Amino acid sequence: LKIFTGNAKEAAKGFPANLNVVVALALAGIGPEKTLLEIWADPTVVRNTHTITVDSDSAKFTMTMENIPSENPRTGRIVAQSVVAMLRKLTSHFQVGT
Repeated sequence: LKIFTGNAKEAAKGFPANLNVVVALALAGIGPEKTLLEIWADPTVVRNTHTITVDSDSAKFTMTMENIPSENPRTGRIVAQSVVAMLRKLTSHFQVGT
């Protein structure tokens, strides 16, 4: 069941607790007004699923992530792992990529 279609700025008003991935993408990319999303509810799905599609003049790609939901509904395990990874990156002298 699709419950929302629109941009990240509009979605933030109605779904502020469910947008950490799209907000990160919007801020790193083309901005919240141009970042489009859909929010779906499916009681048969056992993982939080994020499908990200980038479509530009030079390339198009799609990536899907399926996370096991955290016992704490306010955050997920992946958030803590991302924070640790960023701290390691900030203190490392060796870097791969940008």
